[in-house]
Amino acid sequence: MIVGDFHVHTCLSPCADITMVPNEMAKRFFHHGIEWVGIKDHNTCGNLKVFEKVFSKYGIKILPGIEIQSIEEVHVLGYFESVEVSQEFSKIIYSHLPDIKNDPEHFGYQLFVNEEDHFTGMEDRILASSTDLHLDELFKLIKAFNGLFVYAHVERTFGVLKQLGFIPDNPPYDALEAVGKIKSDKTVLKSSDAHSLDQIGTSTVKVGVDHRTFEEFKLALERRLVFTDEDNSRSYS
Repeated sequence: MIVGDFHVHTCLSPCADITMVPNEMAKRFFHHGIEWVGIKDHNTCGNLKVFEKVFSKYGIKILPGIEIQSIEEVHVLGYFESVEVSQEFSKIIYSHLPDIKNDPEHFGYQLFVNEEDHFTGMEDRILASSTDLHLDELFKLIKAFNGLFVYAHVERTFGVLKQLGFIPDNPPYDALEAVGKIKSDKTVLKSSDAHSLDQIGTSTVKVGVDHRTFEEFKLALERRLVFTDEDNSRSYS
């Protein structure tokens, strides 16, 4: 079993704390025995490469991807095979954001960082916004990059259940992420959705795989080999 947390943010997400820098985050994950981490910044993959390099020094593997906000204001997690594929996908998402400058004092700072935890710049375009992509368009785009389409925190703000009142069958999703107990015929992930250092380690899953690869993660979702600490059973609750 491999312990993972597949939805966390870095200091590039406007709603995340500026302390969410690579070495400090890696130390927290290492302390909690979390070996596999999904970096999911809002509408961008700009910090992925740096975090991948730093986390590897601590023996932590990144499952790369992004959290996208659809035109319906629903948050979707996209998981991809590599940082490079994620970055190419991110360029397309960036082109579907409104061309509006971010107000860091109002929406939050969007900070790029290096391997020494020093800030190297700010993203000027607002990331705390919806793209102009509908859910079905977003699904097709994720699949065009051979990615996984997962509804984020479905029962919370910007979750599909909260926003639409139901979980649609179309587009077909690969998994759900939930905080509480939700019945589904697909795997339900439990993640910390950490935006600050003290949230790291608050929610994890155990994945029944031997290797920390995208393909193994995909198979684990398909075969429901994801387990929660709550009941140590198949993740359908």
